[in-house]
Amino acid sequence: MKIVIVGAGKVGYSLAQRLIQDDHDVYVIDRSSERIQNLENTLDVSLVQGNGSDIQLLNEIGMEDVGMFIAVTDSDEVNMLSCAVAKITGVPTTIARVRDNTVAEHMDDEMRAKLGVDLFINPEMVTAQELLQILETPSAIDVEDFGQGAVRLMEFKITDDIPLIGKPLKEIQFPEGVLLVGVLRYGEMIIPHGESILQPDDSVFFLGLKEAVEEVESLWFHNHNTFYKRAVIIGAGLLGRNLTVLLEQAGFSVKVIEKNFDRCEQLANLVDKTIVINGDATDFDLLEAEEIADSDVIIALTDDDKLNLLVALVGKHMGIPKTVVRVGRPEYIMLMEQVGIDVVFSPRLFTASQILRFVRSGEGVLSISTFEGGKAESIEVAITSESPVAGKQLKDIRLPGKALVGVILRGDEAIVPRGNTEILDGDHIVLFALPESVSKLLKYLT
Repeated sequence: MKIVIVGAGKVGYSLAQRLIQDDHDVYVIDRSSERIQNLENTLDVSLVQGNGSDIQLLNEIGMEDVGMFIAVTDSDEVNMLSCAVAKITGVPTTIARVRDNTVAEHMDDEMRAKLGVDLFINPEMVTAQELLQILETPSAIDVEDFGQGAVRLMEFKITDDIPLIGKPLKEIQFPEGVLLVGVLRYGEMIIPHGESILQPDDSVFFLGLKEAVEEVESLWFHNHNTFYKRAVIIGAGLLGRNLTVLLEQAGFSVKVIEKNFDRCEQLANLVDKTIVINGDATDFDLLEAEEIADSDVIIALTDDDKLNLLVALVGKHMGIPKTVVRVGRPEYIMLMEQVGIDVVFSPRLFTASQILRFVRSGEGVLSISTFEGGKAESIEVAITSESPVAGKQLKDIRLPGKALVGVILRGDEAIVPRGNTEILDGDHIVLFALPESVSKLLKYLT
């Protein structure tokens, strides 16, 4: 499919990178010659310097065969205007990145149709919702649900005292209804097999029935009887404000530290019980006076990656059990995890995944999540009668690339398959795959 992206910033770059892997014909438009040059040196895409809402420029690209138009600049207004112009040229599907909560919340189908926008994506709200799910499962690094909550994928860290270490997987009795589908070791994602042996510091990914995955959590991983309810957030930008509201609604006791007084005022007007502190999060006297060490989790959400890392390490030194850090550059994720940060995330990857889910929806993809900066993906795919796997037993299917079928959703039933399990027309299958395999997988399955 020919896809046009307006905006070559962090989100646009990540999205273009992912769409290329899926063999789409990608065009990127941006006003900045510097950003265009950056993409020219790193990605195989068609580049156009200019205004994404310029109808003459769009016609020069050839909009008649564009299947999707995605506007992800830093300006909500530019994104909506660009989508409106693209609709006028006949593009069937348009997506706009909109950071203003009130815009997305108050848009019904009729209003979206009039504006020419099929989907609004709010990066800060998407990220806040993902973080809330992770914080409500304290022993996990990451959590994703599928099949309306019947299926769960959880990522855990292997520590020295976990009895899974040193044994071939085939010798370990895992609970019924769960599979170990991935192992991250020294930055490399591995699809494990029966002879695989877990090592300290591995990150492991379990996929299966929600109750079975929770049993894995309670059997082997620390803090399964702990519930985090005291959070300190550093930074009251859009993401910080959205997350604070969600945490307060979920019953967390929240303190927020922010240097900018105007941001403090904005947040204070949104919450009832949260303590908003106007101050510097690197001020040790302030941290001590506000009893930050009593928190269960510290969440660093400023726009400064180095400051976020510093604040999280200070929190770790003070004895706060869990550290969560936002990074602007996904390549920092592995580095920060290596120095002891528990959860490192990139909002632009969450946003790119959300958009990619919409792009792939025409290919039978119902849900998609990425892990560890894009080193693995979990995908829920609808199987039709035309699929080559329909009517076959799992043992007779040779999936292209590196991937595992973790769960089959059949009506209201969730099945962790065995070799003789047959995949039927109408089934939804949940896979865990390496990113370079996804395009081949989708072409094969659908």
